[in-house]
Amino acid sequence: MNDDTGLDGFVRVARAIDIAPGTARKITLHGKDIALWHVGNLFYAVDNVCPHQHFSSLHQGVIDGLLLTCPMHGWTYSLETGRATAGSGRVRTYRVEVVGGDVMIESHDDGTSDGPE
Repeated sequence: MNDDTGLDGFVRVARAIDIAPGTARKITLHGKDIALWHVGNLFYAVDNVCPHQHFSSLHQGVIDGLLLTCPMHGWTYSLETGRATAGSGRVRTYRVEVVGGDVMIESHDDGTSDGPE
């Protein structure tokens, strides 16, 4: 935890101003690559690996509203739930908060997430 945020279990990963709306950044948290997307006024975080053929570049995908399309084969996932809307399966989601201009992701060292199942 970062004591100045008051958010237990969250880790500062970026400054909000450094990620333009409609773009993403690949971050690494506890050895896991995560795609951090800035959509509208909100931030969303999902595993960077598409379950289809384990292509690890969802941070380079295409955004349409809150749907993220993998650039490799076109499977599409909800940024809110991680569920597939085209293709199958789901990607893990992570809770994101912005505090004082810093983007914080909820972190669990055991690899779990409080995001929707």
